[in-house]
Amino acid sequence: MAEKKKVFKLKKALQDAKNDAERDRIELQLQELCTEDPDEFSKAFLAFAKDTADRAEELVIKKKLKNVIPAISMSYISKNYFQKSENWIYQRLNGNVVNGKTASFTHDEIDTLKFALNDLSKQLGSVSVSL
Repeated sequence: MAEKKKVFKLKKALQDAKNDAERDRIELQLQELCTEDPDEFSKAFLAFAKDTADRAEELVIKKKLKNVIPAISMSYISKNYFQKSENWIYQRLNGNVVNGKTASFTHDEIDTLKFALNDLSKQLGSVSVSL
């Protein structure tokens, strides 16, 4: 666990590095961690990669919904498909920090969101208005 925290901290520092010398120093620290305990470093790095992939998936969801959110009721989706508050869904869409952790959708919740959007799409598609 300590190894994972070190890798996360160093990767964050690497992203925030202001110059090549700082990046080189941080990369050297990462190499030293890898040399000290390659198995733990690999586990920590994989956890970091998974976290990054999960965050990227969240950003993709938000981007895909960008033009749709103003047209649909996220409150309705949250209440009727998740049995949660409107705040709950917006915390996940925006990646807000809740209780010290970044709020995000689980894979099951992403499946539920996909179902909700498809269900609403079918309902809207079945409506016709005529005079």
